[in-house]
Amino acid sequence: MTVLPLKRAEGNLRLPDAASSSVPKASPDDPAVSVMTDFRNTGVFSIRQDVPVDEALLYMKTAGVRFLFVKDNEGRLSGLVTSTDIQGEKPLRHIRESGASRDDVQIRHIMVPVDQWEVSAFADVEKAKISHVVDSFKAAGRRHLVVTEKNVVRGIFSATRVEQALGIRLEIVRTAKSFAEIESALLR
Repeated sequence: MTVLPLKRAEGNLRLPDAASSSVPKASPDDPAVSVMTDFRNTGVFSIRQDVPVDEALLYMKTAGVRFLFVKDNEGRLSGLVTSTDIQGEKPLRHIRESGASRDDVQIRHIMVPVDQWEVSAFADVEKAKISHVVDSFKAAGRRHLVVTEKNVVRGIFSATRVEQALGIRLEIVRTAKSFAEIESALLR
């Protein structure tokens, strides 16, 4: 058996500074791919759709992510969920509409199903600049944008990562895009 040499810790050990980001500084004219999380190079975090929302939020906190892909019980991609979805009005709306308790709210009740995603093709991303991604966040009213390549999720843009790279705070406002969305907002 080979073991690593162990010794007593010395000096003033510290944890990494949370404010220091591993995201390199960038400018709006830099290539968009420089701020895309490419799933060919990094892990993908996912959760089953029948998991309670509070359990999913704990998983997000533990993993250090704010976004999860959602899979059905057969392992097929069925949606996505963000920490904002879990901590926002979606669980409350489900409770109000169904009469359920908070413990009964599952990810499937609040996720954004795949058929409602707006995605960008990787071929377009390769030609884009970071400023185009910022404009896309604002136009979509979302803080995450999915990138696909040949029917496979290739990567994701996170507004937080773009903010870190550019050293700015993005103002992203979700706006209704249909009369049905306006009506739904008015009835809440």
